Amino acid sequence: MANIYDKSSLVLIPSGTKTGKVFSQKPVSGDGDFTFTRASAATRVNADGNIEKETQNLLLQSNTFTSSWSVGAGVTRTSGQAGYDGTNDAWEFEKTAGNAYVYQTASQSGVNTFSVYLKAGTLNWARLQAIDAGNNPNAFFDLQNGVVGGTQGSNYVDSSIESIGGGWYRCKLVFSQGTTQVRIYPADADGVVSGTSGSIYAQDAQLEQGLVARDVITTTTAAVYGGITDNTPRLDYTDSSCPALLLEPSRTNMLFHSEYISAGVTWSTNGGMLTESNSVASPENLVNATKMTRPNGTGAAWLTNFLGGVVGQNQVLSVYAKAGTATIFNITYYDATAGDLFFNYDLSAGSVNAPTGSAYYVDSSIEDVGDGWYRCIAIVETANSGLYQIAIGNNRSGAANEYLYVYGTQWESNASYATSYIPTYGSSVSRVNDYAKVDNRNNIGQTEGTMFVEMSKVGFGTSAAIENVAFSMFEISTSSQRYLVFRNNGVIQFVEVVNGVQANIISASGVYTDGENIKIAVAYSQDDFVLYINGTLINSDTSGNVAPCDRLVLGYTNDSTFIGQNNYKQALLFKTRLSNEELAALTTI
Repeated sequence: MANIYDKSSLVLIPSGTKTGKVFSQKPVSGDGDFTFTRASAATRVNADGNIEKETQNLLLQSNTFTSSWSVGAGVTRTSGQAGYDGTNDAWEFEKTAGNAYVYQTASQSGVNTFSVYLKAGTLNWARLQAIDAGNNPNAFFDLQNGVVGGTQGSNYVDSSIESIGGGWYRCKLVFSQGTTQVRIYPADADGVVSGTSGSIYAQDAQLEQGLVARDVITTTTAAVYGGITDNTPRLDYTDSSCPALLLEPSRTNMLFHSEYISAGVTWSTNGGMLTESNSVASPENLVNATKMTRPNGTGAAWLTNFLGGVVGQNQVLSVYAKAGTATIFNITYYDATAGDLFFNYDLSAGSVNAPTGSAYYVDSSIEDVGDGWYRCIAIVETANSGLYQIAIGNNRSGAANEYLYVYGTQWESNASYATSYIPTYGSSVSRVNDYAKVDNRNNIGQTEGTMFVEMSKVGFGTSAAIENVAFSMFEISTSSQRYLVFRNNGVIQFVEVVNGVQANIISASGVYTDGENIKIAVAYSQDDFVLYINGTLINSDTSGNVAPCDRLVLGYTNDSTFIGQNNYKQALLFKTRLSNEELAALTTI
């Protein structure tokens, strides 16, 4: 195999990336590096097996409390204090009037977490507060004993205090509302801020979307974003310890709250279903999953979210679930025509009992994502505007007080399969399609050559094309191209187009299964085209011309709409037509 790789003109084994770029191992000049575009944030499964997403600090001057921060009443702010991290970057807040605080204007909405590192000075208490429309959720923190005191506010969600050592604590306030200010108060006691003297220490404030406080991001004059941000390629570890370059189509999570799964927000409760936010670690390995508990008594209980959708379109419903005392999790789709479609997921056996007898049932699956968590997926056809419901027990019924855990609810409309998780915090969110290409004529065989990919694909889109493109090559100035596509009738086709005229096509059927890892090679020269999959010659053609090309694209037909979802483990180009023996060796699993 090593000598086959030596013949290659381009080798991509995804391992190195930066914003807007996926690095190829060959050529070493960088001429084979892929330009990558996705004009939105996204999520991936990282090397630890956890969901990783975009992070942010939405505050300005997050540790310069005299710049974008102001004083309400009297607070003297002194920098250069010994901090929790061994620096002298902490601040002393000493109040000189009652009800004194330090604040920053912050125009945010939805679910947010405000966190600050705090330490007792001459005062042992502090208060965090968010301000808007008189709701003003807040919490008091005991900086001597490390406990949360009183909390209040109609949009209060959660709070916590974590010891960092040396008397320092990270204090967190979670709220769901529009926000105009976040405030830090030196407090006299639990619920008391009226005193006119005393001090606390503060460092590294952060405001971010979601239910948890993540790693500190220091800001200056603008908010800072990290993680899987716009145009960050996704090296996904879902299938193994080796990463694959994940490319997906545009999708929208239509649910307004994917993680804040609580009655009275955009979810409504039936039968008194109880919820507790931030109960256990989620597939992110952060404590932001929700505990769902059936109430006392008998009868069904569930949470409901309204689904719109166009009649006749497929709706993909998904949620992560983990067993507690209950092991059966339920997704129900309801509309006036379809009635109740019950999907019951066994979280101990990893199986699903689906309503296959309904004309509106499309598909279902359950995916083990580790640590007892499963992604439960239900696909239905919309007959009317309907309801998305989640519950405990077969057909939403079971014993009193049993519970399980949920995270990451998602509704993808007009879709045929579930894509990667799209977090939402108060409104629907869209993930834009991924796009990877390289323009270098010198790497592409013009009169003969070979293209190889190791990849897996999932599903098809709903466009008229009904195909999933594995790779394509183009002559940018003409309509010449060559490409390999999966069609949803089970056929793979390799197509050669010269100056807009189809010159060659190789077809094969029954040679792939959705989700399986496959190795595919196409070799071409004048009147000589072959297709190899997993070590076997699938088909060949002894007639046809060769199109000159100067662009290689993964997963697209030259800047057009992406159709399917592909995971690429390898992509290789050769400027020669490899021998059949070499092609068999290259593609053997």
